[in-house]
Amino acid sequence: MAAAAEREPDEDLIELVVRLPRETVERSILAARSAGEDRSRSRLAIAKAILSGRRRRAQIFHGVQFGEPSWDMILDLYAATKEGRRIDVTSLCIASASPRTTALRHIDQLIAHGSISRVPDPTDARRSYVVMNTVMRKAVELWLDKEIAAREIGK
Repeated sequence: MAAAAEREPDEDLIELVVRLPRETVERSILAARSAGEDRSRSRLAIAKAILSGRRRRAQIFHGVQFGEPSWDMILDLYAATKEGRRIDVTSLCIASASPRTTALRHIDQLIAHGSISRVPDPTDARRSYVVMNTVMRKAVELWLDKEIAAREIGK
């Protein structure tokens, strides 16, 4: 019995390794942030980093079409919205990094899906602005939150 009293306190602990599903870990990381914390800055930073990374990729891989004009437009529109900038159709086409006809087709698909809408410019009938709807904005924010959590996990 004297041996038991001489043991270090940690020697009586049992080590337990638990593998949690990734979704559970992501939720835990997101929940660990304070409820009042404004995640807008982190989300905007990640969205802009992804966009600039995609532009760097295009500069290095000249002529390679990576094929995600809708995603580029969604991220660009999200960033512009968070920065208080209005995006017109022409600017959104440029943000897609695709030919104008392809970009316009993707814009029409996003409008048909209900993700974005066109709003006429009250001062110039030739121009219309593009606005992201609330459901799409929340979906982008959820994706960005999960991206932030995944980066914190390190995978």
